[in-house]
Amino acid sequence: MGRTRERTIDATDLLAAAAGAAIGLAIGFIAGGSVGRVNSHRIKNAVRRWRGRRGGAGVWTHELAERLEARVLDALARDVVLARRAIRVAVLGMGLVELTGTVLHVAEIGVASDIVQQVEGVDTVLNHLVVQTGPAVSPASGPTVPRAARG
Repeated sequence: MGRTRERTIDATDLLAAAAGAAIGLAIGFIAGGSVGRVNSHRIKNAVRRWRGRRGGAGVWTHELAERLEARVLDALARDVVLARRAIRVAVLGMGLVELTGTVLHVAEIGVASDIVQQVEGVDTVLNHLVVQTGPAVSPASGPTVPRAARG
């Protein structure tokens, strides 16, 4: 007849389990850093790129670039703050958009990137926006006292 052998857990088993858990956490941390923040927008873009490759390489035309530029400008114009900023848009290639110009606050740089990244057809945003320093407009020459106060 068969004998059953009872296994006891000793220190080497616990050490092996702890090492396995540490290695698993390290691999997860490395993979998470390389994958980055996964969200629905990134998944949608990845699926769109995959479908585009499956259907063959698309032909990038000047007309498609103009349409993408118009969609990006419309998206920026819908934002109340960014609509008043001096932001220029250039489509450099298939899905590649460059933003240049000035904004008044650092937070507006990130907002502009987020808005443009959500536009259909945009895969990569090169954000070269800078925060404006100094006065927005040069002061007009003339008297410093308003006309109504001069009498």
